[in-house]
Amino acid sequence: MHYKYSAIMNIVFITMMFGAGLPLLFPLASFSLLLMYLLEKYEIYYVFQQPPAYDEKLNNAVLNNLDKAPVFLLSFGYWFLTNLQMTSNDYLEPIGSLSDTF
Repeated sequence: MHYKYSAIMNIVFITMMFGAGLPLLFPLASFSLLLMYLLEKYEIYYVFQQPPAYDEKLNNAVLNNLDKAPVFLLSFGYWFLTNLQMTSNDYLEPIGSLSDTF
């Protein structure tokens, strides 16, 4: 069970960190979370002999950690959207030769 929680947290946090710069991550994350949900439902109904023993401690810990995800979206989104190299082409200049510095 902890593997599935870690996969969910990985998807959510990566999407929240880089979603402002790459908005395609939001539908991809939605699709992957839906696929994980459907797979889990299938496994509960058809694969497992007994339902797995769930504990509320792990669930509460994951929910407490997922509260931090919007903070990542706001902070990294602010960083991405205020970066002048992301929003304009004025700072993109080619290097004249290999000996020139950046």
